[in-house]
Amino acid sequence: MIRRLFPEELEIILASINRERHFLYYSYLTFRKKHTVHYGHFSEHGELLGVAAFLKGLPFNAFSVYPVQKSFRPQPVLALMKQELGIPDGAVGSFIVSKDRWAHLSLKMDVTKPPKGIWLMKHQHPGDLPSQDEAVFRLGPSYFEQIESIMTELDTMAFAREELQNPFYGVVHDQELIAVGGYHIYSEDYVELGNIGTEPAWRRQGYGKKFIFFIKLRLESDAASSCKLYLVQGI
Repeated sequence: MIRRLFPEELEIILASINRERHFLYYSYLTFRKKHTVHYGHFSEHGELLGVAAFLKGLPFNAFSVYPVQKSFRPQPVLALMKQELGIPDGAVGSFIVSKDRWAHLSLKMDVTKPPKGIWLMKHQHPGDLPSQDEAVFRLGPSYFEQIESIMTELDTMAFAREELQNPFYGVVHDQELIAVGGYHIYSEDYVELGNIGTEPAWRRQGYGKKFIFFIKLRLESDAASSCKLYLVQGI
């Protein structure tokens, strides 16, 4: 059986999900929840085998899959989603799964391109970060076009204009934005850093580390307890 999931079912999943192992789907259950729809694949006995979710509002078809059992079949779930959500024929979507899950799911899906690697790195050692740099500052609306331009140039996987409602920080040289980074707050102890990029001519000068340290200090000044920082970076 395949059907759309109810809000109370999503709350049950949220309470049990391993957010580090399924960080993308975790974001569909939290920060991006109001823009998502979720469909579940159930066994004949009513056991949840897996979930496929769709994120509305992006310029590409963004999906997330959450396999629960090895018998999960994403293809028929996606077929029903295509029908009910009005996704056009021939549409191509993308999603992120762990390497071991992909080895299993790839046998059950039609793939148009080879998978692209993603690093998920957990920051654990504050002493490894550089000292605070005053060149890093919060970017206001006047920099939004430059942020979008850098994200387009870097071919980021999950940036959309709506991301600009979240905090972005940058480094400027001669009034030109040369490095940028942002973050999402999922909960009081879980923050994801993303959309971090540097113009090619300014790379390998430590701007990425400076962003991480600056944002860490910012978050700790705003919260009673330290946050766990996760950096999502494409290869």
